[in-house]
Amino acid sequence: MTTRARVLKRMAVSATIAGLPTIWAMPIAGADLLPNGYDVTCTPVGANGASCHVSGCPRVQGDEAGDVVHARFNDQPQHEIGKPCNDAINVGTGLVNQTVDTASGFTFSIQGCRKHDLSDDCGAWSIYTYTPPAAPKAPAQPAPVPAPEAKPDIQCPSGSPTPTVAAGQTCAPIPDVTNAIQASFGDPTLSTLDFNVTNTSDLTATCNYTAKANSLNPLVPKTTTRQFNVPANGNHTETFSGAPTFTTYSVVLSCRDASGKQKAELGHVSTSVTW
Repeated sequence: MTTRARVLKRMAVSATIAGLPTIWAMPIAGADLLPNGYDVTCTPVGANGASCHVSGCPRVQGDEAGDVVHARFNDQPQHEIGKPCNDAINVGTGLVNQTVDTASGFTFSIQGCRKHDLSDDCGAWSIYTYTPPAAPKAPAQPAPVPAPEAKPDIQCPSGSPTPTVAAGQTCAPIPDVTNAIQASFGDPTLSTLDFNVTNTSDLTATCNYTAKANSLNPLVPKTTTRQFNVPANGNHTETFSGAPTFTTYSVVLSCRDASGKQKAELGHVSTSVTW
């Protein structure tokens, strides 16, 4: 027969100890039956307190039942507390002027004794251990969201103020080239006159040449026009044949993008020459 079975069997009967009838109380539900026969349940009270419910009336010496208990928390000094056999008691840290750390757990030690005039009969010590519940696990952190894959920069067309822009952005518009044409006459000869044109842009230029003569000589044409192209970043020479008439010509040269993409003039030159 186990220790608990023997104790429960004894609790079912009445006994007379030292001439006093004693009723053995049944242990409360959920209590821990310690090896020395006491039923103990301890609960924390705040961060530094505890309360232990003690019931049961085990034998402490022969057939003698205890009428006091010695109790202590952890390794602190023991205190003697009265406990009639048929009563349950609560032993709190406040009752014995002790403290515990409930977060770390604690022990409650108990020993039953029977009081006599000359000496006491005491049973064995037993220890109840309170272990705090495990702290709840921290919720799992969500997996980090991967950064979006970087897209390569956009290469802007040649001539744009910004060579590249970030993906999703728009290249700055290419500004119009408006001062890319220079022109001048060469030294005239007795039979020819050269008109030299330079194009400093990346665009092929188509140029309109207009010369108006300041002369009353009927043999001199009043207006002379020509059209020619000047390559990108290149030169062109337009040659006029004839003989010197000492006529002064007012010349206008207007050049535009031969492809028609740029609407503004690439250059405009006004000059004069006498030949």
